[in-house]
Amino acid sequence: MSTESAIDCRHLTHRYGKFTAVEDLSLHVHTGETVGLLGPNGAGKTTVVRVLTTLTPVQHG
Repeated sequence: MSTESAIDCRHLTHRYGKFTAVEDLSLHVHTGETVGLLGPNGAGKTTVVRVLTTLTPVQHG
């Protein structure tokens, strides 16, 4: 496995108005590594992917 970072996210927080969709998420993924993002409805999975792919601007982190 490579030690090069594909994703390095630190203290990501994203809010929609007063609703906090993601709070203080830190995530490190190495190049070539496969990860899954699991959670119940409304847990912020789509928001995390949208922010990491720059479809949604970063608010904090």
